[in-house]
Amino acid sequence: MKMRQNRSIQNLLLVFLFIPLTAISQQGTDEITHREEVTIIGSFDPSINEAFKINLQPTTEISPNDEKPSFTFEALDVVQPTEIVSDPITPVAINPSTRENTYNNMLLAGIGSLLTPYLEYFHSHGQRNQYRFNAHAHHISSFTNIRDYQKSPYSKSGFDLDYTKFLNNHLLNTGFNYQFNTNRYYGYKPDDFPSADFSNDQLKQNFNLVEANVGLTSNYKSKKKLHHDFNLNAWYYFDNYKSVETSINFDFNAFKEYALSDLLEYQHLGMKGHVTYFGSTNSIGSATSMLITATPYFKGNYGMFSFDAGLQFNFLNTNSFDFYFYPILQASANLIDESLTAFAGIDGSVDYQGYRKLTTLNPWLNPVATLDWDRGMRVFGGFRGNVAHKVNYSIQGSWKKFNNMYFFINEPQVIPGFISSYPQNKFITLFDKGSRVSLDAQITYTVQKSVKVWVGGQINSYSLDSLAQPYHKPLSNFQLGASFVIKQKLTVETELFGSGKRYALDVASFSINEVTLDPYIDFNLSLNYQLNEQFSVWLSGTNLLNNQYQRYYQYPVQGWQVMGGIAYRF
Repeated sequence: MKMRQNRSIQNLLLVFLFIPLTAISQQGTDEITHREEVTIIGSFDPSINEAFKINLQPTTEISPNDEKPSFTFEALDVVQPTEIVSDPITPVAINPSTRENTYNNMLLAGIGSLLTPYLEYFHSHGQRNQYRFNAHAHHISSFTNIRDYQKSPYSKSGFDLDYTKFLNNHLLNTGFNYQFNTNRYYGYKPDDFPSADFSNDQLKQNFNLVEANVGLTSNYKSKKKLHHDFNLNAWYYFDNYKSVETSINFDFNAFKEYALSDLLEYQHLGMKGHVTYFGSTNSIGSATSMLITATPYFKGNYGMFSFDAGLQFNFLNTNSFDFYFYPILQASANLIDESLTAFAGIDGSVDYQGYRKLTTLNPWLNPVATLDWDRGMRVFGGFRGNVAHKVNYSIQGSWKKFNNMYFFINEPQVIPGFISSYPQNKFITLFDKGSRVSLDAQITYTVQKSVKVWVGGQINSYSLDSLAQPYHKPLSNFQLGASFVIKQKLTVETELFGSGKRYALDVASFSINEVTLDPYIDFNLSLNYQLNEQFSVWLSGTNLLNNQYQRYYQYPVQGWQVMGGIAYRF
């Protein structure tokens, strides 16, 4: 009973609290202010009437068999603007002391034990994706003679410039080159020919080269574009005896990717070739010739296989007009990914054996030596690869058929009134038809940037139609070298190299005798010590075994020589 009274009192208090709150909320919404005083005179005793169950089941107007209503949706053509706000990136603080300084210039200067001054300068500067300019100048000379032989000073000087302009989709390149080399026809012993009183003008020789080029290369990122490369080159070459050679050459290459077959992953068609003009003049005559070469080609790859196939058409105009045709085919198979690749191919070429090319190989060539064209076909094959990203190797065998290859033969210098024997201090050229089998191999071992070791060699075997031997052509040669960087301060480079036997003809007297030139081995060593970021000192030694071997018959090389100097970057 008491519990019921307490519950009634609680309900009454809740009613009293609810009524004022309702009145307050109504006052906030009514526009007319209303106030009324209420006096409570008694308690309220709520009660619940008796409840009766309604025995009716609710019904719905929707039948299970009614069809689903259909709705039509229409997308609103409204683009909601999206605004992306990124947080600012805090720049990385770089310690200026850890930055590597870049230098545009490098100067090397030194002096050798054979009175050999040496000077070389490099310059390079540019702006990324704008332009690049390079310049190079050099000079080296020697005034020491070889014992018992005629005076043998020489010098090599020159400079070259190169400028590349980066355009939107192309690279424009221009260049200029000048070289000036001097030497003497020192290939005889004056004591053996006391009456051979040659003047300095008869023994001096120099070669001048003036060369310029301009080229345009496409730089498209898409392979669907027509990529192209054009280059125009011209040079003028002359010597002390008024022998002159000029050349104008235009090279071109254009290719584009095509989907000719669904079997190939990569494929493109192209056309390359060149138009070359040569003109030569000496004291006994002049000659001109022109070669036009065009090679349509196709490249592709399928999985581990890649190939390059084409047809080379050559049109040669000399004293007559000749046409030569060669197939071009090269294929490779990646047998072990990045470790072993097999390759093989066949190609051909037509080449000019001109005055500049031959005197670069043999500067003691007679200024009126015969010049001619050669042509031939080559078949080759081999393997190349990499082991553990440290050892690179390559081995290749080849067979070449030639129709007019050059060979150097000593030429006697006739002395009036002296008929027993003559000096052989100049060379002429003989040409012959035949073939050559060659085997080349190279291995390079690299440990990061501190150690590099390499070894290589070549073996040649000639078969000639007329000449008994391939005169002054080496039958074998080898190279063994290594370079080491010690504590990023000292760099040591060394090389051991040599050549097998070679053949020559002795024509000093009326009888012609075959001569075998002895094999030789030579050793070179160089040291470079970095004093600081800009300065270093260097020391080099050449022909340290002091073997005065003959590269060409009657022309021994200088003995051992030591040269030292400084290098400065700025």
